[in-house]
Amino acid sequence: MNLKMWVLKFFGVVMVLTGTALGQNELQFPVEKITLDNGLTILVVERHTAPVFSGFITVGVGSAYEKIGNIGSAHLFEHMMFKGSQVIGTTDYDAEKVLMAQEDSVWALIDKAQQETRIINLNQPEKLEDHLKRIEQLRAGLDSLSQLSSRYVLQNEFDQIYTRNGSAEFNATTGYDITNYYVSLPANRLELWFAMESGRLIHPALREFFTERDVVSEERRQSVENSGDAKLFEQLVGTALIAHPYQIFWEWQSEVNNLTRSDLQEFFETYYIPQRITVAVVGDVKLQEVRRLAEKYFGDMPRGKDPEPIYTTEPPQTGERRVNVHFDANPALGIAYHKTSFDDPDEPAFAVIERLLGDGRTSRLYKTLVLDKKLCLETSVSTFPGSGFGSEYDGIIVIDAYPKEGVSTGKVEQAIYEELRKLATIPVDAAELTKIKNQIEAELIWASYSNMGLARYLATAQYLARDWRYIIRFRNNLLAVTPEDIMRVAGTYLTEENRTVATLIPKQKGGEL
Repeated sequence: MNLKMWVLKFFGVVMVLTGTALGQNELQFPVEKITLDNGLTILVVERHTAPVFSGFITVGVGSAYEKIGNIGSAHLFEHMMFKGSQVIGTTDYDAEKVLMAQEDSVWALIDKAQQETRIINLNQPEKLEDHLKRIEQLRAGLDSLSQLSSRYVLQNEFDQIYTRNGSAEFNATTGYDITNYYVSLPANRLELWFAMESGRLIHPALREFFTERDVVSEERRQSVENSGDAKLFEQLVGTALIAHPYQIFWEWQSEVNNLTRSDLQEFFETYYIPQRITVAVVGDVKLQEVRRLAEKYFGDMPRGKDPEPIYTTEPPQTGERRVNVHFDANPALGIAYHKTSFDDPDEPAFAVIERLLGDGRTSRLYKTLVLDKKLCLETSVSTFPGSGFGSEYDGIIVIDAYPKEGVSTGKVEQAIYEELRKLATIPVDAAELTKIKNQIEAELIWASYSNMGLARYLATAQYLARDWRYIIRFRNNLLAVTPEDIMRVAGTYLTEENRTVATLIPKQKGGEL
């Protein structure tokens, strides 16, 4: 899955509340909260309008929690979760385990040999050819073991069970702050869902590890290495953020290619603990039945030790930063400004600014750069890493622009700054601001009809704010944004010293002139 697309779009599609009556301080649906003794939280909304329900599981870990040496663990572990559990996805898990241990032993030999290669090349070059042949032999042995292990694997059994039982929307997403697993099912499959999800959350089977590691590495190659937009964005993020772990847009292939099964097991044991898991169940269910099944399937999940939090904060930027990316693609421009986290008082103003500048064909940048001045083919504005509520830590707001043929990125850049100066010095017209607030309100209302959407936002709010009622405060804070708030936030954050500019420059044919 494309991580950037998820971060910038998945959580930004809709905000989910009730469909008919939205009070200033309450939601017009009953949310019941269950907290197990081990710390796992379950939020339940009974909706008996259709015989279906949605289950949404949020785990409080994403790629921001990775450390050097295990970069890519969050994404790869999400992939591994689709392999099933120690019960589902196998004909003989005990036999699988033996072969997986042998695979890991061979990989350890490969890893050690690879680390020795540069020293052998330096000091004993005459032995290098034989050394490389040995590595290839070990890799062939690893492939053979993987093929033997695969004989016990029931491919896609987890997905097939859900499909046979009428599932929809079955998927998962890895973000920077959280990882989500979700599905919708008929109401009479509630216990099946609890059994399936508890199985893989408590007893995951990291089967077909090396094959899936290659899949994740290939995703990176296809989605980033072959994309001018992605390479530009990667350099923009890495230049704007120099300290906080948000700086890695997509895991590095060199890290992913050397992850081990024990790396993932350690990652799982550290973060996939009940006190970091929030479950939301919305639909045709009964509270007491959900409580009974939660105790039955998750009650014995051992409470883990709280992991070390992310202490690193991004230092204030004290001057403009620039980076050029040479790629075989059309020119493009990315401009990033540091912004706030989800719980900062200025965050609601950023949500409105994002819409003012980049929400569709009526947005300011599109009207000015595309329609009026005819400088660009397209513009967009997004927040990174982003979420319906904002990110757990301070992120960035990003302006992307794609110049028309013959138009310089410098000319586009100056036109963007002119619009930002207007935002900081001229109050937003009341009609324009009202239009955006009405759009927000409409999204709240229309999205309320989705069990999945409601479950998503309940789980996310509960994790981020430790209280699902944050949805109420979030909505009210957005609607309370004033023209003065927008001017102040734009004048404070959208400044030269706080910006990073990334320019995609098409590769020239031949040498430099």
